[in-house]
Amino acid sequence: MILQAVEVERTTEPNVRQTVLKLEHVTKKFGGLVAVSDFNVDLKEGELLGLIGPNGAGKTTIFNLITHVIPVTEGKIEFYGKDITKLSTDRIIKLGIARTFQNIRLFSNMSVKENIMTAFHVHLKSDLFTAVAFLPKYREEEEFIQQKTWELMKEVGIEHLADHKSSSLPYGLQRKLEIARALATSPKLLLLDEPAAGMNPDETLELNQLILRIRERYKLTVIVIEHDMKVIMNISERIIVLDHGVTIAEGTPSEIQQNPLVIKAYLGVGDEDA
Repeated sequence: MILQAVEVERTTEPNVRQTVLKLEHVTKKFGGLVAVSDFNVDLKEGELLGLIGPNGAGKTTIFNLITHVIPVTEGKIEFYGKDITKLSTDRIIKLGIARTFQNIRLFSNMSVKENIMTAFHVHLKSDLFTAVAFLPKYREEEEFIQQKTWELMKEVGIEHLADHKSSSLPYGLQRKLEIARALATSPKLLLLDEPAAGMNPDETLELNQLILRIRERYKLTVIVIEHDMKVIMNISERIIVLDHGVTIAEGTPSEIQQNPLVIKAYLGVGDEDA
């Protein structure tokens, strides 16, 4: 394969789920405000983790810390055992971490196809001279990108919109395009920030199936932030619940649904008020 992510060391021992992502005592402060406090997670290879909590709980902040959009105040982040706490965002992407955003960030004046093709260039190996001279190596890579872009559009069901401007797509299809663009970076870990936002029930069901399918097909480890509890409960193996930057619960979907602290955080009532 011409384009591939920078290799990180993986275990070869059979039946062992290696730790993909580890956050140890991660804290983020904005002045006197503690957005995330002493957050810990050990995410295994192939796991699908749900991250939930009320608005302002610190969920997106955790994604921003993992991808170094903002720096960690305290604590450590490891990816396949490699300390990435202080690495730049572009280096983290090349290692194999991709994300989507709560507020969709597409190139609005580019076509669907062009949006995905730009993401492939993260791992482009041709130098400027090779590209300008249009040498065989560059042409080979461009042909590969064209082929893989088409495959990803088909994967998420938007190949018939290849030449449409991304801004012309309905909201739900823009979400799918953003996922396809994330996949183009050849991730090992995919971070999805409210992927079901703005979708109707049918689109949400399709999204559930898409997330599970791409996890299996591309051998991904996935973290999903989502307010739609049907999405989280249907696809997550494990869920972490945040409230005001603090982890208040962790467990299986059934355990989380019955947790009184979670009910209180979401509904504002405790057992004594029920």
